[in-house]
Amino acid sequence: MGWRRAILFGIAMGLFVPSGAFGRTAKTEGASNELAVEIYDGYLIVAEASVGELHGLRFLVDTGTSYTAIDRRLAKRLGVAGQQAKVINFNKTISVESGEIPGITYGPEEAADVPVLIEDLRSMRPGGAPLDGIIGLDLLRRKNFLIDYARKRVVFGATESNGMRAAPMRVGGTELCVEAELEGRLVWMIADTGMAGTVLYERGVRAALENYVMGGPPAERSLSGVVESRKAVVSQFRLGGQDLERRVLLVNAPNVKRLNDIAGYLGPASLGARQIVFDFENAQLRWKK
Repeated sequence: MGWRRAILFGIAMGLFVPSGAFGRTAKTEGASNELAVEIYDGYLIVAEASVGELHGLRFLVDTGTSYTAIDRRLAKRLGVAGQQAKVINFNKTISVESGEIPGITYGPEEAADVPVLIEDLRSMRPGGAPLDGIIGLDLLRRKNFLIDYARKRVVFGATESNGMRAAPMRVGGTELCVEAELEGRLVWMIADTGMAGTVLYERGVRAALENYVMGGPPAERSLSGVVESRKAVVSQFRLGGQDLERRVLLVNAPNVKRLNDIAGYLGPASLGARQIVFDFENAQLRWKK
C-alpha cells in the first residue's frame, strides 16, 4: 500500500465554499446505475469521466476530498479562470484556486455547473498515467453508493446490507466521518477512499500509543508540499467490531475549531472488504468480505 501514497492522495477538507455548491444535477432516465472503475494498489479508485466536450478523462473517486477538483492542464483546456480559495490539507491551511466547469459525467451520474478546485495533479499517477481530476464528496454525497472492489464497479443508489458489518457515519458540511473505537473510546475518523491506511492527529491520542518508531519524523509529500509524520503503533483500534491495523501515521492537527472532535483519517480499503456501502440515508458505513 505504501505510506507515501497514503499521504499523497489525501487532499482533505475544504474551507472553500463555492456559490451554487454541489452543482446542478441532471439524471439520465433508464441508465445503468453502475460505474466501471480501475482499482490501483488495492484502494485507489479511478473512473473515466467527461467534462463538457472532453471525453476519456481520468478522475479519482475520493470521499476524502471535500470538493471536486481538476488539474491545471484541464482548466486551461476548458478556459476556466481561477480565483483564490483556502483548503485544509491534513494539518495546515493552503491557498488554491477555484472555478466552475460546465458539467461532468461519470457513468450514470451527471452534474451541471460544478464548482471545482484547480490543483496541480501531475504527481498523482495511479497506474502510471496522470489524473485529470478528482470526484469529491460534494458530488458523491448526493446518493448512496457501493464500492465493489472485486467487480471494479461503483453502484449508485445501492442499499445492500445482508451479512454486512456496520458503523455509524455522519456527513458534515465538508467531511464524511465514521465512528471508530480507539483504546476503548469512540472517535470520529474521516473516511478517505484515497488513502491506504490510517493517519491520526497527535492531539489526544498519546495515551493510546504503545510506542513510536524511532528515527525521527519522515518527510512525506502531499499536494501542499512536505507533510511531517511519525510512525506509531496504537494499543487498540476497531471499526464496527472489526480489529484494524494498529500501525498508523501521526500528524499535527490543524488549528480549526470545527475539527476538534475528529481524530484523523481512515482508508476504508484497510477493512479488507470486497464491498463497502456508503449509506447516507441511514447514516451507516457497511462492508463485507
